[in-house]
Amino acid sequence: MEIMDLIKSRRSIGAVDERDVPDEVINELLEAATWAPNHKKTEPWKFRVVKGEGREKLGIEMARIVEASTKGLSEEEAQKKIEKARKGPLRAPAIIIMATSPSGVVPEIEEIVATGCAMQNLLLLATEKGLATIVRTGDIAFEPELNKYLQLDENDKIAGLIYIGYPKKGFNIAAKRIPAEDKTIWFR
Repeated sequence: MEIMDLIKSRRSIGAVDERDVPDEVINELLEAATWAPNHKKTEPWKFRVVKGEGREKLGIEMARIVEASTKGLSEEEAQKKIEKARKGPLRAPAIIIMATSPSGVVPEIEEIVATGCAMQNLLLLATEKGLATIVRTGDIAFEPELNKYLQLDENDKIAGLIYIGYPKKGFNIAAKRIPAEDKTIWFR
């Protein structure tokens, strides 16, 4: 597939079946991510791969973290929120959690952008391989307790939980973008 066609065909697709995504494929996605541009070669990204029973364990931990933040909610609202957190990691057979680890060598925004570039590399290769992906964060991604569970440093920032699987539906979802010229000013 030509690169422009690949870019235009990538979609966020959360409807996946339970087929396992082989570790070799996950490793290829991670390898693609590591080739992202990054200032001063800081390579600020970190990856955490969650598969199999690890998804249930992550869900239990996320539910525990969310439960601590439900004070002031009704019992019913709290239980819905906790259950949603518990079930979240079961949405796909594989999750790659990407975090930015600030180096202190370059401005943090550059590290975040580099991690975003790494994520895009991963998402594009996944699309080329016929995989469905969707990136999520939510309040849970910014909880220090989740960093601890994932063995991330205190200053690391989760950029996204990338849910990966084989699509239940096709990739032929039409999309539109505002033309670049509508968002561009040229200075000559």
